[in-house]
This record gives sequence, structure tokens and C-alpha cells, in this order.
Amino acid sequence: MTVSNNQHSVLLENVYKLINKKVDDAHASLVEKFSRLLFKNIPLDDLENRNDSDLYGATLSLWNEFAKYDGQQARIRVFNPQISRHGWQSTHTIVEIIVSDMPFLVDSVRMTLNRLNITSHLLLHSPINLKRNANGDIVDFVESNSKAKNTKRET
Repeated sequence: MTVSNNQHSVLLENVYKLINKKVDDAHASLVEKFSRLLFKNIPLDDLENRNDSDLYGATLSLWNEFAKYDGQQARIRVFNPQISRHGWQSTHTIVEIIVSDMPFLVDSVRMTLNRLNITSHLLLHSPINLKRNANGDIVDFVESNSKAKNTKRET
């Protein structure tokens, strides 16, 4: 294992510990599963110069929107996070897009940003299979190869 692999897992493990420490017990398990799915494919280079508290804040920010997603239309939020207002910070503008997963989503977003001469510093695309109850609340996350019924694929 290289040093950067070790730092990668330590950084994300710290994020998971923060979730379990700070998120209420009723939701901590789901938020941790969500964060593990969110960061599952993130390259090591994209975690350099990041800290656990900001990754934790970014995860909760996205979770709060993702948990409310009703599947009817895309949820798009563009903001500049500040510690005093959002509980985390970034020197970059954040664009959160939550939508039912669809083909060419990442390419379409990337092409639009390029056309507008906007540099993307990090693009996370993590399609997530999940179950929601009749009220739309997230019940559980499901493995992508699962044959479970009544699952949705959102990203």
C-alpha cells in the first residue's frame, strides 16, 4: 500500500467517523452508506489538499438534498459554501445536481460547463440504487447488481 492510499483511506475513514459522531442515530447508518457510495470511485488525486471536515460538510449538504429528492424533476443547487452559513467551505462554487440516473448525464453536464468556459475542479458521479418508502424517505441502499424489487437509480 502506498502512502497516498493510506492517506486516502484515513481521510475518508475520518469522514465516516464524523458522520457517526455528529449525525443523529436514526440517520447515521444511512448517511454513512451514502457517503461510502458517493466516494467509492473518487481518484486519490482528487482527495489531495482536502480535509475531513469539509468532505463531511459536503457529504451532509448533498445528503440533505438527496434525501428530499422526489424523483419528479432534477434538483439543482448552485452555491458558494461558507462555514457560517453551510457548516463547510470551499474556494469554488458548488453545483449539486440530483436526478434519476440517465445516459450521457455526465457528458452533458461537462459539455455545458466547457461551453460556458467554466472549469470543473471535481466531478462526482455516483449512481446509487436505493429503496424509498411510500413517503419518499430513503429506506436503504441496494447493491447495483441486486435483483431487489422496487429500487430506484438516482445520482
